[in-house]
Amino acid sequence: MRRIWVASYAVQGDSFRAEKPRVWSPGRVAWRAGSAWFDPHPDGKRFAVVAAAEKTEVRRDKVVFITNFFDELRRIAPPAKR
Repeated sequence: MRRIWVASYAVQGDSFRAEKPRVWSPGRVAWRAGSAWFDPHPDGKRFAVVAAAEKTEVRRDKVVFITNFFDELRRIAPPAKR
């Protein structure tokens, strides 16, 4: 979970002036492998965001072993005939 920061800016002639960055939203955005889960709208004024889940205690005390996975896959979804 991360916050998204934004900064207003202006271009005057050959110079670029950016204002101080600020938090875009008080909520947090889901984040994975270095990229946020959001998508800008074509109009450039809106975008969709995947909100981060609230932190909850999750017990990770189970292990699932899968054996003969490909045999079972072939049984339930045999290869297509050509």
